[in-house]
Formats: sequence, structure tokens, C-alpha cells
Amino acid sequence: MAERWFSDTELEQMSRPTMDRAIEAIESGDLEEAKALCEAMKHEWRFLHDMMVDGIAASLSWIKEQCGEEAVGESQRWAMERYWKRSVLAIDKRDRKQIVELLATTWRAHSCSGTGPQPGAFTIEEDDEKLTFRMNPCGSGQRLWRMGRYEGEHGHAVMEEEHDWAYKRKGFPIYCTHCTFMNESLPIQWIGHPVYPSDPPNDFDHDPCTWYWYKDAADIPDRHWERYGLQRS
Repeated sequence: MAERWFSDTELEQMSRPTMDRAIEAIESGDLEEAKALCEAMKHEWRFLHDMMVDGIAASLSWIKEQCGEEAVGESQRWAMERYWKRSVLAIDKRDRKQIVELLATTWRAHSCSGTGPQPGAFTIEEDDEKLTFRMNPCGSGQRLWRMGRYEGEHGHAVMEEEHDWAYKRKGFPIYCTHCTFMNESLPIQWIGHPVYPSDPPNDFDHDPCTWYWYKDAADIPDRHWERYGLQRS
């Protein structure tokens, strides 16, 4: 008879949400087990997260190599009409103060609890007109860059031409081009203003990627339209 690797109880526990198990451990007084489960949970999402990010960058690189750089932009416009537009419309209807907390939640998840190589991290600042999120590094594109995924024969592509959706920068990392469509140019078409006006790092090895959330969308600076040759309506 073949050796059994796991008991039925062990298999059942493997399939349960880690946080449920941690809460049960707290309620039963087993704080060491709860702590171990919380530490383990910090790492659960990162492998899938990083594989998806890497896969998106690789897919965009294939589009560039096989179809040309303009197709990189067209593919993202096409896709975001189908998966991101509904979210932008929903965000625009929510209380703007509430979005700050939701965006912070998103960035905590996107930073993968600060685990892994070149761990994601961010800070939040507030002034009279806006909240500023500074990611250094951001949990996806900037980590790819700092982990060397743009280097070597099979590295991801960078932009060879100047596109408004790559901030008019030659050598801009291909994965990060999605931010222009997602945060600014397409939301301007859909809701009349950027959803998350942003500035990319000047130096991806050292500088933060910066996102802004204005308390009043009317205060968003004109430069977030002008970089695409657009004017505030």
C-alpha cells in the first residue's frame, strides 16, 4: 500500500483560509500558532502576484516584438475598456475620502506585505488639497526593474520611441506603460479627469513612483491632461 503523505485533517486545514485559522488560534489562546499563521500569510500572495506581473510584461514584450510599439498601446486601450472602465466609473461615484482608505488597502496588497526580493513599500502624505502616495519601489513594475527582469537576452522590452503613453521617454519599461492608460488618459475620456494622476520615477533604481488623490478633482493640475495633448473640458 502506498505511503500516505497527509491526514484528512491536514488536507482540510490546507484548503481553509489562513486568516480563519489564525482567528481560531487567537480565540483558542494559541498565540504562537496565530503568529506563525500571520507570518505565513504575508507570503501567500506574492508568488502568484509576481508571476502575473512578470507574465503581463512578457506578453506586452511579445506584442512589441511581433506587432510593433503602437500595438502595445492599442492592446492596452482595448483591454482596459473591458476590465478597468467599470472600476473607474465606480470609483468616481464613491466618497473621495473613502477612496483614500481603499487605495491604501490596494497598495498594501500590491506591496505583498513587504516580502520577497526588492520588497514593495509606500508612504502617504496629506496636504490641504491632496493625498500623495509614494511607492518606492512599487509592488510590480518597479520591482521588475530592480530585480533585473529587463536585463539579458530574455529580458522584458523597453520603449524605443517616444509615446505619450510612455511619458515621451525612450527606454521606458514596457510594463509601466499601463499606468498612463489606467490612471490618466482613459479616465479622462470616461469621466473627464484622471482617476489617479501620477508621476513615474525619474530613476527607477532609486526614485519613487508617485500617485495623487485630490480631495476635489477640480484641483488636479492641467499637466495631467497636457502630457497627452489634451485640455481640461
